[in-house]
Amino acid sequence: MNKQEKEQLISFINEAKEDLSFDFGEYHRTHRGYVLGTKVIGYIKHLYEQQKVKARLAKHWDEDLGDCLWWDFPVEEPPYCGTPLDDDFPRYKTHFTELHIPDEVEEEPKWVVKVGNLYFCGWEDTTAQFVMNTVLGEDESIIKYKNEGTASSVAKNLGGTVEKV
Repeated sequence: MNKQEKEQLISFINEAKEDLSFDFGEYHRTHRGYVLGTKVIGYIKHLYEQQKVKARLAKHWDEDLGDCLWWDFPVEEPPYCGTPLDDDFPRYKTHFTELHIPDEVEEEPKWVVKVGNLYFCGWEDTTAQFVMNTVLGEDESIIKYKNEGTASSVAKNLGGTVEKV
């Protein structure tokens, strides 16, 4: 399951939770819950399905493919990861599967709280009073929240806004 499918599953479950929070009578809740529950179970079962990967014969390998997972059938040991050009390549491996490794890892989004033109950096305890620390522009001390909800709560308390970075 790729990232987009996981995000769709999460949003579907969140929508289902919200739909079930309204009271339209016992029958509606029961029926709607059954339908949504069945869909959620289907999605969860999909998570456990094995992904079909095509094994190709060793003679079809080319240097342009780079590192691959190498198998012999029946599978009796973990695959070898590498190329036939490696010194320690096991020559008895008969099949390979292409290995796709992303070039760069997608960074998770973060949120910051902005109060006016200033970014929230935390609190400073000065003589039993808490004073808000802020900076103008980019700075390492700016608090970056992993969760938009947390950032929104802080922004609401401070009378500020939330920005995605």
